[in-house]
Amino acid sequence: MKAVRRYRRKGGGASSGVAPFQILSLSGGGYRGLFSAIILEDLENKAGKPLGECFDLVAGTSIGGILACGIATGIPAERIRKEFERLGTRVFEKKRVSIMGRHLFEVPRLGIASSRYSRVGLCEAVEGVLGDKAEISLASLNKPLIVPAVSATTSEAVVFESGRNAGSNGHVSLRDVAFATSAAPTFFPEHNISGRSLVDGGIIANAPDLVSIIKAMTTFGRKPDEIRLLSIGTTGAATGEVYKPNRSSGILGWMMVRNLFGLTVTAQQNLAVSLSSDLLGHRAVRIDYAADQNRGKAIGLDKAGAIASDTLRGLATQALDSAFKVNGGTIKSMLRHSTEH
Repeated sequence: MKAVRRYRRKGGGASSGVAPFQILSLSGGGYRGLFSAIILEDLENKAGKPLGECFDLVAGTSIGGILACGIATGIPAERIRKEFERLGTRVFEKKRVSIMGRHLFEVPRLGIASSRYSRVGLCEAVEGVLGDKAEISLASLNKPLIVPAVSATTSEAVVFESGRNAGSNGHVSLRDVAFATSAAPTFFPEHNISGRSLVDGGIIANAPDLVSIIKAMTTFGRKPDEIRLLSIGTTGAATGEVYKPNRSSGILGWMMVRNLFGLTVTAQQNLAVSLSSDLLGHRAVRIDYAADQNRGKAIGLDKAGAIASDTLRGLATQALDSAFKVNGGTIKSMLRHSTEH
């Protein structure tokens, strides 16, 4: 267990008189993770040091899990953003329609008989973001890291942790962690680790806020009033659905038209964010920005490319402006925090 440091600095501290325990929590969202990466880069520039040094625990799910692995290993946020943006279209490569060898157009992949996308593009993105850090095992990573996944073999949550808390997963590499947490059903193939079939952690904790808060309390011995949380979303938006009498709600309708996976992930994420706010109050800060209807059509879990990137940049700028207007003092205090002691 990490020793609790006494808090001596004036202002911004926990009411119990100890240094605040700071958590960075990154939500999942496919290519919308570029929104998170842009925000991370901006925060790191403002901090003037590796962003991981500002937080005692880094948590992430799905694309947020990949970003979290990068931040936890000290990879510059700018590099993470550039690599993910550069390789996004490879991760979510559309099906090319050609006649007589001539490329005509591209269409979305449906993923009816198999996953929509292979792991080839995802592998390139993970390697591009993590580089040689992808080989690091959980047991050898000193920075506290939490990345959720789900075992399709046992129906249990698999919460990957680093350092002495890694347990039986100590041998697992960050590469395997990244593949497991981002294996969204129907989008990417499940990932095998030691005979377990692992899939996207977004099924249980798309925003790992509550998971990381509970770990801070149970593993690191912190009380709620000693914890500060910076949670970063992926500009999710409401589905916009209204009730329609006699609408078909069968398998085809939910899976192909109404996005059951997206609804499930977003609903439990909203619950986690809400409960975290209830628990921590003003010490929980969420940076996110819901896209309006027009911009919402330009972005999505598997929508990559120039239009999506430009839209996500604009939304990230608005999210940062809004967050600093409302919680600027708290965020700046978080960025002054140092885990080097």
